Amino acid sequence: MSRSTLEQPPATRAASDGANTALQPIRAKLASPSGGAIALALATAAQNVLGLAFTLIFARWLGASGYASLAVLVSAFLVLSVPGTALQVAVARRLGRATSLAHAAAGRRRAESDAARVVASAWPWIRAVALATAICGGVGLAAREPLAGSLAIDEPWAAGLLPATAAAWALLCVARGAWQALGRYRLVAASIVADATLRICAGVVLVAGGLGVAGAFAASVASFLVVAAVLIFRLRGTAPPRAAASAQPSIGRLVSESAVPMAALGILLAMQEIHVIFAKHLNADRIAGGYAAVAVAAKTIVWVAVGLAMYTVPEAARRSAAGRDPRVAALHALAILGLCSLGMVAIFAIAGRTVIRAAFGEELTAAVSALAPLGAAMSGLAVAYVLAQYHVALGRRLPLAVLACALLVELAVCAAFGQDPQLLAWGLAAVFSGAATVLAAYGFAPLPAGTDAHPAAPVVAVATRVDAATAVGHADARDQAQEQATRR
Repeated sequence: MSRSTLEQPPATRAASDGANTALQPIRAKLASPSGGAIALALATAAQNVLGLAFTLIFARWLGASGYASLAVLVSAFLVLSVPGTALQVAVARRLGRATSLAHAAAGRRRAESDAARVVASAWPWIRAVALATAICGGVGLAAREPLAGSLAIDEPWAAGLLPATAAAWALLCVARGAWQALGRYRLVAASIVADATLRICAGVVLVAGGLGVAGAFAASVASFLVVAAVLIFRLRGTAPPRAAASAQPSIGRLVSESAVPMAALGILLAMQEIHVIFAKHLNADRIAGGYAAVAVAAKTIVWVAVGLAMYTVPEAARRSAAGRDPRVAALHALAILGLCSLGMVAIFAIAGRTVIRAAFGEELTAAVSALAPLGAAMSGLAVAYVLAQYHVALGRRLPLAVLACALLVELAVCAAFGQDPQLLAWGLAAVFSGAATVLAAYGFAPLPAGTDAHPAAPVVAVATRVDAATAVGHADARDQAQEQATRR
């Protein structure tokens, strides 16, 4: 007990001890692997709230014309961010499996040291993406006029930042993927909140400085680079380049490995947004605006799923590589997601009009009857998102077929019921829940006795085991040589 604690009055010290005792279960839970999932879910939910705050602040500050240009730039970035997000999945999956196999090959000795040596081999990827970011920045600014013309906006400097923003996002994703592989989920969660907060602060400073739309959009690339730099700096201390146990595949090979995650993420993004486009085309402005508002509110649960997938991918890959049941990781994530979904849909059903009125104003309550069913639909899509990432972590291509079929059915539902927001929402709930059910039925089917927990990629598994064993052997030899040199 510290001196300051001993100097406290007995009643105060007793209350402090009681508070610490009460908080111990919470701290222990957050320190556990499933606690990392909770931290990531909370972080992405906070990111969504901060993103809404960003929208409200700059929509009023920039005016209708300026915010319209900013919205186009943000939409273009969302499309270009898919490759970076897919890279994060690929990095977390590959390094997560490699750290588990290296640990097993070393006979469970020096677990943290072995994991750091494996993750240190990601430095060539970080350098390659950092170089690409610099190149994209130069090319984008040089081609700012054609980019602005292609986006139909009058902000060439803002348009010129678009390639650098997408590349900086990819750099941040690679850094986060490395930390995910180390199991440092709370650090990744903190980086998510820091990124969203810094984006608002930088945007306020830059717009107040007279940079307008370019300043608001430049806040994104600034926040990505700052947070990435912090993560990379900390990674240098935990897994320095000189500690690399063995070389990982080139950045080109990593990009090719991210093709399946990229395709899955692209389809999921289309499933999330296409119904809003149909509602805009098939309804009057009042109804379309109201539906867009309820869609923004309902998609909150998808952001929670994004955070939970950051936990699911490396944990499932790690458990699979270690010969343990990978379904446990997905079940942890889905349990948290289920509780969040039930709470959200209950709030929408009981106080949906109040929620929309408070967030968007009375003029955007025309489609509030669709809020609860659309919340159920987005909950189904969130479950499908987590399960798709789980299958991707195990090297399976099943999500592509299931999600592609679901997207086609969604298009038919939108065409048939797009003029009635409530019917459209119920139709989407059926489609998304059906896709989630198919993914769950295959993902949680009992594994046949004696089969590999990673059946879709046995060759990769064997190769990775050999690489891991070799890596640990090289590391042990290097340590022994250094020890002998010290003795001499």
